[in-house]
Amino acid sequence: MADRLGMDPARIERLRSPDRLEYFDPDKIWDELNPPSDCTVIDIGTGVGFIALPFAERFPNATVYGCDILDGMIELLTEDAAARGLGNVKGIVMEPNSIALPDDAVDIIVMAQLHHELDAPAPLLAECKRLLRPGGTITIVDWADADNGKSPPAGRRVPVARLRDELTTAGFTALDLHDVYEFHTFMTGTA
Repeated sequence: MADRLGMDPARIERLRSPDRLEYFDPDKIWDELNPPSDCTVIDIGTGVGFIALPFAERFPNATVYGCDILDGMIELLTEDAAARGLGNVKGIVMEPNSIALPDDAVDIIVMAQLHHELDAPAPLLAECKRLLRPGGTITIVDWADADNGKSPPAGRRVPVARLRDELTTAGFTALDLHDVYEFHTFMTGTA
């Protein structure tokens, strides 16, 4: 049976809500990154596939791995991908800081609204570095460190300077901020 821990119906409804698009449209990530149509992407902390599913629809020749620590979330992602006829989405139940894929397996890793929940981001960032092909892109989109009416309280936000330090320590280069969201920080780095 699927692990439904942390998967109360209200949370699932919030994660699937089209209202999220008003302040966090995933297409802005792809518009900014302009990825090759046949790239391989990992969405870490995929949840119900808010990032993974629209990407898979937009780029049908891409391979999209949706990874989450909750097998119930992966079950929902897989069901939704099948309902949409998306054969390019693969769900992976991951262990904390470990994804069962080989080294240099992907072009882009996305972590959206996840970084602020990590107690110790270094091991996951090291795993991302392992998984990305040389020249691959890590993409972190998380709540802006500002009192803006949407971001969580100050203790649950990640300041840009800390995010920059963590990515640099993990070995990422060419860090770049993308000013496309009102309520989110959008930073990329190169493996």
